Amino acid sequence: MLKKIKKVVEKNPNKNAYIYDSESITYEQLWNKAHNLADLLKRQGSSPVIIYGYKEIYVVISIIACLIAKRTYVPIGTCMPLYRIKKIVDSVQSTLIITESNFNIDGIDCLSIKELEKYKENEIISNDNDIAYIIYTSGSTGDAKGVPITYDNLNNFIDWISNLKPLKDYKDIKVLNQASFSFDLSVADFYYSICNGHTLYAIDMNIQKDMEIVFDTIKEVNLIVVTPTFIKMCLLNHEFNELNYPNLKCIYSCGEKLEVNTVKKITERFSKIKIINAYGPTEATSAVCAITITKEMIEKYDTLPVGDINNLATDVSIVNDEIVLKGKSVFGGYLSNIKGGYYKENNINCYKTGDIGYIEDNMLFCKGRLDNQIKYMGYRIELNDIENNINKIEGVKECITLASYNDEGIVKTIKAYVICDDNLTPNIIKKELSNKIPNYMIPKTIKILKSFPINENGKVDRKELSKLWK
Repeated sequence: MLKKIKKVVEKNPNKNAYIYDSESITYEQLWNKAHNLADLLKRQGSSPVIIYGYKEIYVVISIIACLIAKRTYVPIGTCMPLYRIKKIVDSVQSTLIITESNFNIDGIDCLSIKELEKYKENEIISNDNDIAYIIYTSGSTGDAKGVPITYDNLNNFIDWISNLKPLKDYKDIKVLNQASFSFDLSVADFYYSICNGHTLYAIDMNIQKDMEIVFDTIKEVNLIVVTPTFIKMCLLNHEFNELNYPNLKCIYSCGEKLEVNTVKKITERFSKIKIINAYGPTEATSAVCAITITKEMIEKYDTLPVGDINNLATDVSIVNDEIVLKGKSVFGGYLSNIKGGYYKENNINCYKTGDIGYIEDNMLFCKGRLDNQIKYMGYRIELNDIENNINKIEGVKECITLASYNDEGIVKTIKAYVICDDNLTPNIIKKELSNKIPNYMIPKTIKILKSFPINENGKVDRKELSKLWK
């Protein structure tokens, strides 16, 4: 991918590569600053580099620099609590955190790009690492799981998305980045844009109280790479239509289920827009398939297809109703030998996704999960992760976490039912949780109970439990 970026730099040195919060950086500036930083990274060490930040320009420079220096980068968003960051640092055995935030972790260099200059006199450390980045996802044990993605994985994904219709037909466009760089959806917009010479506009989703800024940015772009939750948020604005957003040509949707009703609303407001519905887990480098949604699909199917099986980034099959991935995009297993759906077959990486799927009319469909994992507001969450962290709170005796769904199978909210000491309240539990897990994982509602309802098999009756809120 570095060769692709270099060609873009040579062709369009003065073109803006990335814009965020009124600041911008050209391709030539990005390339030069990344090379300067890469030289320092080669002298600092060889461990994975934690990049702690949101969407600031230094984050983008650091990503490219790590790729040049062959040092694995680990993006961590500012919503991550310190407790979880320390766990990740220990997991990857990092010696460096690049950040402009003011915090410290014992034994780790927490430095800004400028402060890394102190290593300029050191000798270069040889590093031949094949892991490009590690993204952390929710884990059922209560700790986040590290998903290492190799350069081969990433290059395969970049080749696939760059040749995906209609994306490959776009020249010199402006692309929206909605997702944090710690979320695998950003892999799609970042690498598609930067490797094909487009301009990436990043929006700050932490400023939802001032959504006018977000909508002003959307007016500038031609392609938005977003979750269905974000699309529905846009549709709440009655002015979100082709008259007021004439530049918008395409929506690339991924990260959770795209509903038929959502697509109908979009097409009512944007008569010529292209809608791409994509599918793929973090373990297979962001996405493995996609398809342009047509009017015929909306009329024919209750559940929209997520991919064209004739245009795949990696092999896709259905085994006992489960979507199984096999090939170049699939990772080589979790860090710390954490168990999961990964396995090898004839020396080829394979991954059991846990997603229920089927193939019809040469298209892939996904209709739910086999396990306790959910997608909420675009985030992948293990309910057991929440439960285990609630159970760690002193005074909690038992906890069950459930998700509630709307009629189309979309998660509306997360609820926790807790048996605990009398001194604990829902607010105290939420406050304790905020030190352990990101805010988006904290249940919106927590109900304190004396006991759980039991069914005739002697197990907790989850259906009866969910009725306690009605």
